[in-house]
Amino acid sequence: MGMKSAIIYFLLFCIQFSAYGETSKPNIEYSKPKAFDFITGVPQSLKEGWAYSFNTKSNTLWAWAGVLSSSTIFYVYDEKIYKHFKIFARNIGLGNDDHTKPMIRMGKINVFRGPTDLGSAMYFIGDGWLQTFTAATFAIHGAISDDNRALQTASQIMKSLIAGSIPTQIIKRATGREDPNRTSAYRGAWRPFNKNYSKDVSAYDAVPSGHIMAVTSTLTVIDSNYPEYRSIIRPLGFTLLTLVGFQMVNIGVHWVSDYPLGMAIGYVFGKTASSHGRNIDSQPLTSSWEILPVYSTDEKRRSIFGALGILNF
Repeated sequence: MGMKSAIIYFLLFCIQFSAYGETSKPNIEYSKPKAFDFITGVPQSLKEGWAYSFNTKSNTLWAWAGVLSSSTIFYVYDEKIYKHFKIFARNIGLGNDDHTKPMIRMGKINVFRGPTDLGSAMYFIGDGWLQTFTAATFAIHGAISDDNRALQTASQIMKSLIAGSIPTQIIKRATGREDPNRTSAYRGAWRPFNKNYSKDVSAYDAVPSGHIMAVTSTLTVIDSNYPEYRSIIRPLGFTLLTLVGFQMVNIGVHWVSDYPLGMAIGYVFGKTASSHGRNIDSQPLTSSWEILPVYSTDEKRRSIFGALGILNF
């Protein structure tokens, strides 16, 4: 497999995640979430996420096969993809540097870093602030219009972010892989459980990608709660994942092989969070045709044979 084939494989992997899920629209009733459900519900999400991820169901085994095979293939071509992404970015005028800048400070603490150009805006997509803003938008809409679905969506977005961040941070520390722009070895050195992690995070936190996890989990929650808008949500999700994924490799904060596991974590906790606070009817409303034979007589007692089509609900 060549480098171009590996990139195409990455795009197909993104499409697989953006297209996966239910396609029907079941009848759902949403309960109103409590103020801090997005925090108190995290332990339940972690428990369900573990059960969702580690079992012997065929879908789970196939998903793990996809994550592991994709990560392996991308790992083989990580260095080449990284260099070609940087060349392509320079050719289209993006450059290879992160231009997000501190915009809000509290003393010496940098509270908010914001984008200042197109490239930094692409990176900002997975920063967490956009996901928080999205959740706040759903919460405001839900409160104004008394819409429990919107309120649950807001709560679930934050719950999935918090729950997904826990295994993400554990795995980052456990693997200790170097970011591309800090690499001291081909494809980055691995230093598991390094004691200097908190002092020099970018030297040990490449895998998995927290930005990809955040984008995936948020889009999974919205996609699960608003199936009637999937024709918009899924193309948008694929676009956002592609933009942030490309830019993070371009500026050297992630390798492409860091993404499959980040996507998987985001999807799992997006699905578990979106299952909370709603009751789903056993079957959505469906209809079907039946053809029944008909026999009757007219006023002259002549026999009439035929067929009748009945629409069943």
